[in-house]
Amino acid sequence: MLIRMTKAKKAAPIVLLVALTLTGCAVTPSVPSEFTLVQYPAAGFGGIYEQTARAAHSIDMEIYELEDPIEERALIAAHQRGVSVRVLLNAAYEARTTNQPVAALLRAGGVEVRFGVSSTIFHIKTTTFDRTTSDISTANLTPQFYSTTRDAEIVDTYPVHVAAIEKTFENDWNGQNPASDEANAPGLVWSPDSEQTMVDRISSATQSVQFTSEELSDPYIYRALASDAARGVRCQVVMMDNPDWAKGFGQVTAAGCVVHVLPETAKGLYIHEKLILIDSGTARASVMVGSQNASYSSLAFNRELSIVLTNAQAPTVIAEVTRTFDDDFAHGSRWPK
Repeated sequence: MLIRMTKAKKAAPIVLLVALTLTGCAVTPSVPSEFTLVQYPAAGFGGIYEQTARAAHSIDMEIYELEDPIEERALIAAHQRGVSVRVLLNAAYEARTTNQPVAALLRAGGVEVRFGVSSTIFHIKTTTFDRTTSDISTANLTPQFYSTTRDAEIVDTYPVHVAAIEKTFENDWNGQNPASDEANAPGLVWSPDSEQTMVDRISSATQSVQFTSEELSDPYIYRALASDAARGVRCQVVMMDNPDWAKGFGQVTAAGCVVHVLPETAKGLYIHEKLILIDSGTARASVMVGSQNASYSSLAFNRELSIVLTNAQAPTVIAEVTRTFDDDFAHGSRWPK
């Protein structure tokens, strides 16, 4: 799988004392459990097909890559039965050309399709059904990778979140500036401008931090992981064995973090998931999962969305992502070899 990145830009200095509440990403208050984890590849993608088939009023999809003929037909079928279907696709760099065929197909079937503003990479993978359920995912809808790619999705029915996601979708749909139009809600982490939030999530660990991402190039992120390890927090990273991340791997391992890597092969598991698990196994455990990679472009410039959940809100989600992380970590090889 190719990694798509913007040109590297020098990060501005970050004030590490900014509170999470000032970024719009405070840990969410205790609410009834309204969050379900879908863990790929084991779960398969039948769930989103079923959600699309069940939608009665509206479907709003904002996604980086859509190349799934089954879902495309399901979106057209939803429109034909009277559902309002809107699909917002990435247009940055060469993506407009890449996404033009699916846009034409959907439009021919009556589906409303627009492209995000071309100055911003829309790397987000979020779909909202009937304004009641939002899927916040790390996965693109690209079937060639379904069977081999580690990804995750949170099915979120918390009304405050769904309303904020729909408001932001409306702004993006109407071509507003993604740097300033996010509808903040506790627990949602929007990009652009989420670098400090990811640093703060990592720095909040008191006992353990478990980290996985497709990329690890942002120095503020790997320095935060190294800082955790240096102050005695158990730090584990599992990623693909890619030399592009050697600088980050080197800094975190020098501080005491343990990095395990999986080889890049045609049929082996590919780590595409973006997840930060804090203090697993404790009452204060939390997880951040979504589309943000640990790269400056992803955190500072792209349109992205992740969600932060606590053990009080979603203990089953925390337990399941912990088991999956532990399994992937166990199957990796220690870096450096």
